[in-house]
Amino acid sequence: MVIMANMDLYSCPRIICIENMSRALGIKSCDLQAARNNEEHHTKDISSRRLVVRRGQPFTIRLHFRAPVHAYLPALKKVTLTAQTGEQPSKANRTQATFPISSLGNRKSWSAAVEERDAQSWTISVTTPSDAVIGHYSLLLQVSRRKPRLLGQFTLLFNPWVREDAVFLENEAQRCEYLLNQNGLIYLGTADCIQEESWDFGQFEEDVLDLSLDLLGKDDQVEEWGNPAHVARILGAVLHALKEKSVLPTPQTQAAQEGALLSKRRGSAPVLRQWCTGRGRPVYEGQAWVLAAVACTVLRGLGIPARVVTTFSSAQGTGGGLLVDEYYTEEGLQNGEGQRGRIWIFQTSTECWMTRPDLPPGYGGWQILYPSAPQGGAVLKACDLVPVRAVKEGILGLTPAVADMFASVNAACVVWKCCEDGTLALTNSNTKYVGSNISTKGVGSDRCEDITQNYKYPEVRRITTSLSFSQFARSPPENSFLRLTAVATHSESSLSCFAQEDIAICRPRLAIEMPEAAEQYQPLSASVSIHNSLDAPMKDCVISIFGRGLIHRERSYRLGPVRPGNTLCTQFWFTPVKVGLQRLNVEMDCNMFQNLTNYRSVTVVAPELAA
Repeated sequence: MVIMANMDLYSCPRIICIENMSRALGIKSCDLQAARNNEEHHTKDISSRRLVVRRGQPFTIRLHFRAPVHAYLPALKKVTLTAQTGEQPSKANRTQATFPISSLGNRKSWSAAVEERDAQSWTISVTTPSDAVIGHYSLLLQVSRRKPRLLGQFTLLFNPWVREDAVFLENEAQRCEYLLNQNGLIYLGTADCIQEESWDFGQFEEDVLDLSLDLLGKDDQVEEWGNPAHVARILGAVLHALKEKSVLPTPQTQAAQEGALLSKRRGSAPVLRQWCTGRGRPVYEGQAWVLAAVACTVLRGLGIPARVVTTFSSAQGTGGGLLVDEYYTEEGLQNGEGQRGRIWIFQTSTECWMTRPDLPPGYGGWQILYPSAPQGGAVLKACDLVPVRAVKEGILGLTPAVADMFASVNAACVVWKCCEDGTLALTNSNTKYVGSNISTKGVGSDRCEDITQNYKYPEVRRITTSLSFSQFARSPPENSFLRLTAVATHSESSLSCFAQEDIAICRPRLAIEMPEAAEQYQPLSASVSIHNSLDAPMKDCVISIFGRGLIHRERSYRLGPVRPGNTLCTQFWFTPVKVGLQRLNVEMDCNMFQNLTNYRSVTVVAPELAA
């Protein structure tokens, strides 16, 4: 067989020419039919030239013979196909399978059957088992005992559409949301003022699939890549390790602080590329939610349904204990971190959907990716997969991290006063409602869905008043979120009343006006405006617009200054090219603030055909 030298099998045309394959069996070419197969396997958004299929579902290839096929019937009876993956494929560890081309297929194992035939070609249906190892595969053809010949290469993913697959998801709307949707929303802010962040998951950008499998390739247990629980743990651990290498705990200089503000975190794909190449900008602690978003992208890209979840008032670092200490000075300033953890205004995590045959019955479904610091250099083991139901039921010994997750949504906070003489005084602080408003993006819409009932049974919490001290302090390192503590002191008794509340400081909001529906390939306009309510002019104004399926490349426009009390208005035109629910993202920067964002969704419909 002669194949073009230095040919990239992932980017080559879909017809792979094969010459001199066998004098007894003259095969002219093999068509992997990538466009057709990818359409049927819900991978067309990745590529139309590169074959990407899902396990447990047949795909077709077409063999073209050099002469009428009846002349080679004896040889055809001895033809087998081999599919193999990994650096050292082996039948023993399920990374290699050899199977004949027959007239009947077998959906429980690797098999091939002739689907259509004519004088000089065969269309062969290849079926993969629903528990097959995922990854990059080579497909080879062998005649009798001759040396196998390469037909081409393909990538195999998990399949939520096949009931026998461990990631099967019954509801089509959920499959579209948790696997196919690239337009995400991530929730930040406080429990009483939830703010949404538009996010581009970008799981179908072609290099994201390769980067995801490269990350998975740091694990040498390729035979376990058919188990989604194993794959999720490995990816969670590797991503956490990559993120940790890119974290700066606190900006050290004003320049670094400004750099953090200018850092654009619009989507997972650029961040993933930065992490994987080691050339990424730092991810500050206040942006740690980016890890949850990138993990969601990688899981969806490999075929595992996933979503980003935010818990407000989350207890962290308790070691599984149900008490959190907070220490304050007599002036009301927070005095360091508690010895039994702390309360974070919000905490993001990634949930993924799968069965759990390794656990007792009933703990399948949504699983929480729980990365942790590696112990003794065991990076690949530094991630647990916690069933959401186990957190709700309080089954603490089911997996190592259940106790930590249970505490994060159920712990109580104890507030201490640090006296001048060095002693600690217990205060009767307001009871803090830990683990509230657990939120994720709704299915098929841009609404926020509260899923707290998945984590906790309904309960009544009594808010108590107390005697304590005051504080006005900044909480986690996001400039727009504050923790406000107020104090009222009675002059005659020297008694004080303590009250505390997490608040979000809302920045100016971009207003976007555009139709809710549009026609494919027809120009569409959007109007953007912002009112300057500040007492100084907004200068160096730059507005950027971007949106998958709406705009080919990001566009930026530099605008003039906006005087106090005036309103900036501008209009953009663009042409939608992709049918379905699409999202226009708008971002504005100026001398007064950075990364001011908003978005609007539009339903793009196919043009009506002329009668």
